[in-house]
Amino acid sequence: MVFTCKCIDALSPYCPCYLAETQNCLVCSVLQGKDTCDCNWQGFCIYQEYIWNGKKKKNFRKTVEAKIAEKKAFSDNLVVFKVILTLPALSRDFSQPGTYVFLKSFDSPTYFEVPICVMDANEDENSLSFAVQIIGPKTKSLVQENTAFLLRGPYYNGVLGLKYIKGAKNKKCLLIGGGIGQASLVLIAKALVRGKNEITALLDSGAINYNPAEDYLKNLDVAIRLFAKQDLVLGDLLLNLIEEKNIEMIYSGGSDMQHDFVKSAIVRSGRKIDFAVSNNVQMCCGEGICGSCVVVLGSEKIKFCKAQTEYMI
Repeated sequence: MVFTCKCIDALSPYCPCYLAETQNCLVCSVLQGKDTCDCNWQGFCIYQEYIWNGKKKKNFRKTVEAKIAEKKAFSDNLVVFKVILTLPALSRDFSQPGTYVFLKSFDSPTYFEVPICVMDANEDENSLSFAVQIIGPKTKSLVQENTAFLLRGPYYNGVLGLKYIKGAKNKKCLLIGGGIGQASLVLIAKALVRGKNEITALLDSGAINYNPAEDYLKNLDVAIRLFAKQDLVLGDLLLNLIEEKNIEMIYSGGSDMQHDFVKSAIVRSGRKIDFAVSNNVQMCCGEGICGSCVVVLGSEKIKFCKAQTEYMI
């Protein structure tokens, strides 16, 4: 992976953040403790914003109550929730591709927070939908809740290669969702529909034994095909689809193994195809503070809860 440092929160209401206060900014060299400015200027000066804001962070993500409006179990280890946000939280702030939040049951301690992808956002209802795969104590606690969650967010770096999704116009796009990774496909499909793109989706129920994105995608007129993991391993399914549909952009929502299979198929096709993937690093705080999301690339330690890059071919 070749890394070019961009911060997902730059230009957002959450910049400058805690990292600026602690001299660990991802972008600003001055706010990294250096004497010279060397930030790869992008039309926005984080240091200037920091000074204007009294040498402190701007806004912080608030924790709000999210009342459970619907709760449906679709398999032994998959529960889908719809929650209604309480003001001042607005669902439109959670509607960008790659958005995730930290959820916990209302009465659980703070260390029960778990990062969950926003599957859908409905501005008319001020509601959000989540698909929760039951894995361990945190997710078991979530699915036992029937009344309300405490929700912290929004966080935006759930997708790597986001520029390819936001920049896609009148292209032929392929979305691949494996297991719970399907939850990320809906907001991406909505963004691609706005760009007047032609969309095909490949869905594999995987370990959750259900396709949670299928109905949402059908309502967006996305063409859907089902597959099994061995189809990706063999590669012919993807190669044939790339040729048949003349695919120009692919998004892979699923495991790192799935990403690698898709990347291999793209290389074998010999085509120039834009490639975005779900960000699968471990998340704990979402603010770049705890270090759980740090990946070492060369001599750099990259905080992947904030660092926006792409999955390179």
